[in-house]
Amino acid sequence: MNLKESYRYANYLDNLLSTAYSYLRNKGFITTTKQNHLRSKANSDAQDEVIDVQKPYDVEFTPNNVIDFIVKVIDEKEGLSNAIALAKANTEINIDNAIAMNKKKQGFVSVLNGMVSIKASEKQTTGRDYKFDVNGEQKPYTYNVTEITSIDFDRDSVKGLIKKYNKVCDEVSAKLDEIEITTVVEFNPQFDINDTFEDLVG
Repeated sequence: MNLKESYRYANYLDNLLSTAYSYLRNKGFITTTKQNHLRSKANSDAQDEVIDVQKPYDVEFTPNNVIDFIVKVIDEKEGLSNAIALAKANTEINIDNAIAMNKKKQGFVSVLNGMVSIKASEKQTTGRDYKFDVNGEQKPYTYNVTEITSIDFDRDSVKGLIKKYNKVCDEVSAKLDEIEITTVVEFNPQFDINDTFEDLVG
């Protein structure tokens, strides 16, 4: 398998674990409940009855089957992770660092895009104040306020950085895509990603 397929398989294993955990977290699945209906104590003509409370899932496997399966999946995930790490160690660029730095650069571009979206502006508002009239009483009055917003950064420089980092990130992304397809991961999966959890455990 190549790196891209190994990532897909890793996600599949994670989903299997998540499904398995949901079974084991369900109290009704990991316990058996019987109800003793003691009718005869209240009605001498009635008979007592023991009823098994229905389980939440209609499945063939038991909690122990699920536990054993989880152990298998964890071992599989560990082997896959080691194989992926080995394959990544032999690539021409450090994949994890490249992805992390691309995210940082894209975050910076997002901030810069927010900056260049701001425009210089001028607007008129109204202010309010008080003054004393001829009788010495305080009276309110309104007046015009001109609000001028100007840009405090080099817009052309910011646009240049956006263009530069977008190009760099696109190039790194394209390289990563190529590496994911061409890098071989020496690993033989024991599960088929088209099989469901129930198929594998049942």
